[in-house]
Amino acid sequence: MSLARINVMYGHLEGTDVKFARDPSGYLSIETGIYQRHGLEVSWNHVQGTEERYRRLASGEAQISFVVGRASLQHFLDTGSTRLLGCAMNSCPYYLIAASSINEIKDLKGRTVACREGPARGVPFDKIFHERAGLKLGGDVALRLPASDQDAFKLLVGGKAQAALLPRPYGFMAEDRGFHRLRAWPDAVDDPLPISIETTAAFAKEREKDFRAFIDAHREGVRFIKANRNEALRILAERFGHSPALAARTVEKYLVCMDESLAVDFKQFERLLSQLAPERSGDARRIASDWIIPGALRG
Repeated sequence: MSLARINVMYGHLEGTDVKFARDPSGYLSIETGIYQRHGLEVSWNHVQGTEERYRRLASGEAQISFVVGRASLQHFLDTGSTRLLGCAMNSCPYYLIAASSINEIKDLKGRTVACREGPARGVPFDKIFHERAGLKLGGDVALRLPASDQDAFKLLVGGKAQAALLPRPYGFMAEDRGFHRLRAWPDAVDDPLPISIETTAAFAKEREKDFRAFIDAHREGVRFIKANRNEALRILAERFGHSPALAARTVEKYLVCMDESLAVDFKQFERLLSQLAPERSGDARRIASDWIIPGALRG
């Protein structure tokens, strides 16, 4: 049987020394023959940089890109040239990570907390600080809103903020540097669709059958990595150089957020659209219909 070839791109978390991939399951799917059983020959390639990924999609060098939802949705809003095949993770709430001297939220009195500006939109920080610790935002606690998660991470580890709301991968890196999570913080900050699966509009039409097979296979791969802890730990150590502690955190606190249905949750899509283009929120259903392939939307 001849196999349909698909080149897939993914990226590493930027601004850290560790090769943290948002979805590492592809390597196990190749090793265990999951893709092959679905009639596919899949290559899983690290390509850093959003512009380079879109260049390769446009040139045909690759056919699928695993990318942060905020980047893929913004590109679609700007160009209309891409389509979403699915989403490997719809939601993964941020952790509040603090310096070792901060044991409770109330200890942030007189301190600074950092959070990326986009996910901070619409979050009732004032209410949370007041109800959880009796603190007044802007009086007792200063909130800094940098442009990126990487910048929030740097503010924390550089001592310019005493706590930061970070996506879990950055939080794990901070924990390795002696910072720790404040568990009393609620799941109020998120970056919806943190792992989207996109292609071009042309490929979505030309290779519809192959992409359906890929989504079926990748569902199986996500289920496999979530159900086989030792194999997940091994691939994280061998392929990405994770320490035992980082690999364990990734398996126990990050991979659990992966959604093996690969469906796009409409509520999370709405949240992302409201962050990126609030003026277009009223048109969410039409935009979702134009961007997400038929059958891949839930809700």
